[in-house]
Amino acid sequence: MSELIFLDLEWNTTFYRNRKGERLPFHELIEVAAIKVEAGTGAMLDSFHSYVHPKASRKIDSRTYRLLPYAKAELQALLGGAPGFLDLGPAFLRWCGRAPVFVEWGSNDMEVLLQNFRFHRLSFDADWTCEYFDLQYIYQKLCSGDFSCQPSLEKAVTELEMPTDLDFHSAWNDTYYTVMLYQIFLDRFEDFALFHRPAKQKGPAPIWELDLGDFDTRWACKNRREVAQPLCPLCGQPLTAGRWVRTTPTEQVLRCRCKEHRRLYMAVTAQRSGAQWSGKAAIYKDAGPIASRYRESCRKLQEKDPQRAPA
Repeated sequence: MSELIFLDLEWNTTFYRNRKGERLPFHELIEVAAIKVEAGTGAMLDSFHSYVHPKASRKIDSRTYRLLPYAKAELQALLGGAPGFLDLGPAFLRWCGRAPVFVEWGSNDMEVLLQNFRFHRLSFDADWTCEYFDLQYIYQKLCSGDFSCQPSLEKAVTELEMPTDLDFHSAWNDTYYTVMLYQIFLDRFEDFALFHRPAKQKGPAPIWELDLGDFDTRWACKNRREVAQPLCPLCGQPLTAGRWVRTTPTEQVLRCRCKEHRRLYMAVTAQRSGAQWSGKAAIYKDAGPIASRYRESCRKLQEKDPQRAPA
């Protein structure tokens, strides 16, 4: 991990109707800013910045105007001459590279970025993967010790007595401040290294899981006997299975069936591990979010190509 990408986004919350007619919220990007940084020194290497012309809603919410440091006419002019996300999204991915490591303040920006790719039906290359770190949590862990609330970027900058010459809530300015905080951590803490927030358990725990090891290609881990010929963890009988479905850039799911224990789900994940790929497998009885992602991915496959969709 020699290079990091510090990321900050601004968005306008609007609503749209899906194919079922349901009215759903959507955080539509209106500004993207990122700075490439050398991990060991904090030196800034390159930058990406653009406003985004909105498509889902041409009306900017009043709360967005209150939050951002722009006059109404100024923001409208910036967005009016900006590229749309259909052009900006692929350009940003090319700038990031195939395996970017992102650093953000908080944990919302990556979710919103991926949501915009899904909304505009933009896909990722088969070997694209990413990792991201939450500098807000690292600040709480190292500096404040207070986990009862999430400190704003402005609060952290002020408490560390950093210069505040730039307005907050501009994606470019906030990215710059986040890089400055990272540089302070490098100076203040000996052998400082980024670390993740402990994972929260979402949904039921797996009834079986296995670290598959490292492989030269991303999904080679699926050739392991435990994955290619799965057995029911509850009774040991062979499972009948359909086709693999890719549910996220790093996850594939297989819906299986046991004669005694009925429907099960096997999930395989693959993450970068240096020059190789590290694979893990798990089987779930009550799959919760995994089953939801599987069904949603199947629905999209059915819409795109009925013959490719799993039965």
